[in-house]
Amino acid sequence: MSIVETIKDMLVPDNEPGVALQCTDCGETFDEPRGDCPNCGSEDVKEIEGFDMRPDT
Repeated sequence: MSIVETIKDMLVPDNEPGVALQCTDCGETFDEPRGDCPNCGSEDVKEIEGFDMRPDT
């Protein structure tokens, strides 16, 4: 394991929810970043969950 992966594992634990995406047309949710919805093919996809590793200012 590289030093970058080790630091990433320390900063973002396995229980971190990560990013979730949702199609605004059909409501399908998915985890993998895509340019279109895997269910209906719409390109109108938004992020509904996520995390920001930047400190609050």
